[in-house]
Amino acid sequence: MKEIYAWVPYFNELARKIVEGGEKQLIHSAKRVTWKENEDSEPPLLRFGDESIDPFSFIYTVAGYSKWPRSRKRIYESLNSIFKMESELPIDLEQAFFFPTPTTQNTLFHSGKRRQEDTDLLWRLFRNAVSGFGNIDAMDFSGTLEIRRVATTKLTQALFLINSDVFIPIDQHTTSLGLFPFDKTPKLITLDEYAGLLDRLRIAFPGCSLFEINLVAYLQYTKEILRPKKYFQISTNVYDDGEDHWPDFIDNNHVYTGGPGRKRPYPLDKPEPGDVVLVRHGREEGRGVGVVYQNDYHDEGWTEDRKLHVLWLNKVAARLANITTMMGFNGAGHQTQKAFRHTDAYAPTFKLLDRFSPVESEDLQEIATVEHPCNRILYGPPGTGKTWHAVNHALAIIDRTEVHANIERKRLDALRFNPDGGTGQIAMVTFHQNFAYEDFIEGIRPNLEGNDIAYQLRDGVFKRIAKAAKCAPKQRFVLIIDEINRGNIAKIFGELITLIEDSRRIGRDDQTFVTLPYSGELFAVPENLFLIGTMNTADRSIQLLDTALRRRFTFMEMMPEPRHEGIAWDIDGVDCTRMLEAMNERISVLLDREHQIGHTYFLGLDDMDRLAHTFRNRIFPLLQEYFFDDWAKIRAVLCGNAFVSVRNVENTRALTEFVDEDGKLYERLPDNDDAWLDPAQYCRIYERKDADDLEDA
Repeated sequence: MKEIYAWVPYFNELARKIVEGGEKQLIHSAKRVTWKENEDSEPPLLRFGDESIDPFSFIYTVAGYSKWPRSRKRIYESLNSIFKMESELPIDLEQAFFFPTPTTQNTLFHSGKRRQEDTDLLWRLFRNAVSGFGNIDAMDFSGTLEIRRVATTKLTQALFLINSDVFIPIDQHTTSLGLFPFDKTPKLITLDEYAGLLDRLRIAFPGCSLFEINLVAYLQYTKEILRPKKYFQISTNVYDDGEDHWPDFIDNNHVYTGGPGRKRPYPLDKPEPGDVVLVRHGREEGRGVGVVYQNDYHDEGWTEDRKLHVLWLNKVAARLANITTMMGFNGAGHQTQKAFRHTDAYAPTFKLLDRFSPVESEDLQEIATVEHPCNRILYGPPGTGKTWHAVNHALAIIDRTEVHANIERKRLDALRFNPDGGTGQIAMVTFHQNFAYEDFIEGIRPNLEGNDIAYQLRDGVFKRIAKAAKCAPKQRFVLIIDEINRGNIAKIFGELITLIEDSRRIGRDDQTFVTLPYSGELFAVPENLFLIGTMNTADRSIQLLDTALRRRFTFMEMMPEPRHEGIAWDIDGVDCTRMLEAMNERISVLLDREHQIGHTYFLGLDDMDRLAHTFRNRIFPLLQEYFFDDWAKIRAVLCGNAFVSVRNVENTRALTEFVDEDGKLYERLPDNDDAWLDPAQYCRIYERKDADDLEDA
């Protein structure tokens, strides 16, 4: 979409050549342009004699005749020939003519008769304008505005055509942005006032050229392009080649990706004109902000030549206030939006967008937003990362995004709930057999005052975070309850077991209040408080899980991931992924699938010493607990390796009535035995053995 600004170098070159040729040459050239299709369509520029042909009127007339496709080819081909133009302007491309196009009857900078001093003034101002803003004399600027039929809009539009790098129209389009101290363009302004207006626009559009700002203003006025419904984010490292493709993005006014998405298809067809694109490199560096103009992917899908065309609102590179997600392209959730919004370099852009957006951008959720249940429990065998993932779930709830592995966990410290100050949004508590209602909701606690004991009412963690959530309804709060099945649910929750239901929360159709027994307060649970529980399925207490709790929570199973990227597949020849798969398969047959071994036991193991230590002190004791010292089954899980030895017991007369004739004695390998460091013993676990091999081992 680079051609959308092709007129800029063309008109700048044309203005320079007018200055170089001078007044007589311009008069001669103006008469040679093929303005008309017939003798009756002569432009006003040629109706009042040679004295009516000045550089401003000429440039403005060219712009006026650019409205109609039928006249562009005729006029611009003659301009190319007359002025020997080197710049190329794609005449057949409608998008290449986004610049001020006045009516052909309003192109003259006089009313038909002109004083010589006015002609001199216009030529002087024109020459200085081509050289730059700093060369303009304030008196010349004001004097031109006072010429009949010339005012602020007309003069600034013509100046913009002459030198679009340093001027911009002050017209109904730029005024509609709401950045000026007036709602209607004044007829007269001073040069200093004009400079101040330009500064306002540059501040609102950091790093952008004035001709880029003008196009945004025009499209906002005509099509309300600054009313975004969705926010997207994209990385400039589009081909995983280590290169920053930002220079290509800004030079050609587009963004793109190196593919349609690997693990999950990118929503490339979702962005619509007016949606915002946040551009980043890595997780900490912002590159810019653009608004969608055209989407090649919309109907045709991804191919390497297709692009997402944008108009730039901000082209300043800056270190972001927070870390973003790492997806190549997707809907920008709160984590990414906040990272940009809270960065000083991008603050003016969001201020501008907030002026026109129908809703605040921070309230916009990620595309294909995941609806988070108010209450959820992560359950599974030990070592599957339930507590670790609970934090990811909490952060995703806070950010209103889906749960993903790349979520920034460093923010947890800043988000931890402080019960005394009521700050933070994430609290954590662990249930156990002695945890009670008084710890969770409220209760009377003793307090030593000198030599006397006084009793005072104290709020529990749930009541405190619920109060904080009520005071900040636009924020989300999360309470993580680790080992939720280890507590006495009926005793801990009490009457609140009813209030945590989705439909019973504040603001819902069946919102319900109860009177708390200790304080007598009327209490209800706000809808912006989320509960996350974790539950170990290998724990025998799961059988006692309260039925009421089961009905009020969404359960999300978390099973072992033997192929997790953090598990080594070669430690001195030992493939830990295959070993874990083999053990879990046998455990599922001998016991049940809920007692498998979690993958986190094997994360970070990178040498035989660490593997042996983990097996001796964590895996083997876990198997002993699972099978209640049923050594035959433990040995079967290990496929008869050396970690469990077996020998026949010769019955003596004293043991005959207690031990079967074929009784066996099983022993655990001593911790200092070298077999723990033998790779062959671990490989044996996942290598297939027939029954005879196992029996003879």
